[in-house]
Amino acid sequence: MFSYRLPNGGLHTKTYITTDGQIKFDPPAYEQRYTTAVRIIEDECWKQSLKKVVDFGCAEVRLLQLIRRIPFVEHILEVDIDEQLLKTYQQRAVPLISDHLQKRENPLRVEILAGSVIDAVEQLYDVDVVIALELIEHLHAEVLEKVPENIFGFIQPKLAIFSTPNCEFNVLFDGLLENGFRHHDHKFEWTRDEFKSWCNNICEKYPNYSVSFMGVGKPPSDKRRLGYSTQMAIFARNDMINRPLRNEIIKHPPVNADASYKTIYAVDFPYKKDERSKEQKILHEANYYISHSRYVPRFYNRERCIYQLPWKHILEYATSVGATENEMMDILRTNKIKVEGDFIILPEYDEDDCEEGNAYDMPDFNLDAATRGDDELSQLASGFQLNTSNNSYESEENWD
Repeated sequence: MFSYRLPNGGLHTKTYITTDGQIKFDPPAYEQRYTTAVRIIEDECWKQSLKKVVDFGCAEVRLLQLIRRIPFVEHILEVDIDEQLLKTYQQRAVPLISDHLQKRENPLRVEILAGSVIDAVEQLYDVDVVIALELIEHLHAEVLEKVPENIFGFIQPKLAIFSTPNCEFNVLFDGLLENGFRHHDHKFEWTRDEFKSWCNNICEKYPNYSVSFMGVGKPPSDKRRLGYSTQMAIFARNDMINRPLRNEIIKHPPVNADASYKTIYAVDFPYKKDERSKEQKILHEANYYISHSRYVPRFYNRERCIYQLPWKHILEYATSVGATENEMMDILRTNKIKVEGDFIILPEYDEDDCEEGNAYDMPDFNLDAATRGDDELSQLASGFQLNTSNNSYESEENWD
């Protein structure tokens, strides 16, 4: 096991009892699950090394709307066994007009795929994160038995996030279904000990992984002994938590080389390709820091009437573009930015600050450019339409 907590103090949620005795979660439990999964992926402790994500049991493709907003994620697979359900909701993967107007800085490919969580296919190569929220309780025993092998033996992700109902919490719900569970398709609902046993057995069989437990849908203050409504497990590959790997990571070929998920829809999101050289990127980062830090009182040297900016602050600022100390110093000197010891030296006033009329110089505005693209945007807005009026699916299980 390992210890893990969500950054920034976790989620801020409420659980309350209505006047008619119903228990309610604010925000709804499914939103808490989605947000928790995204917060885990976004956590800076993983150092943004998580680029490819698979969402097993994606159903109505709701989680995609959150995952695709993570800047460093570049490939998302939305996988479900229900092909018709995927066809109904595939439009949720279509880039919005805003995605064309304000493009991403990194590429993003989204694929909607029909297939099973136990299918070992090449499309799952190089997956960094596996998400399986409220999935395992829908699986028959013979399928569930094969899940660990595909995820931890074949995929070998850096992180795997599972959630499943905590049946101990069910005493707080009125009117469970005839099968005794929260959803008509559930094959089982586990206690906390049963879920922990399943997870710990995975770590014993696949010793490259450690697990941490958490939950969402907190109980009322007088029912804390019941635990959370939803129990969650985060599996981290040991190299992600500064622990040695027990076994070498080896990419295994699929048992059936011809097997693959069926592609329902795939799209590459628009993004702005940065064609600047590394030197240009470092210089731009340095200039940005300098322009936003000069005239800050704490950097002002009254005796010399200059500003002294610690250049190491700029280096920290420019690590996003891979700047090293030597590269930074060379670029500063090449561009005649004065450096003395640990500081960049800036005059109290630039010559430009004293030039008359600068505040009133306005750039020319091309009115023709403002009117271009109306037809293109209209096509984007109406280019993907699906008829969903004749389809009806349950969006989430009860008590969400």
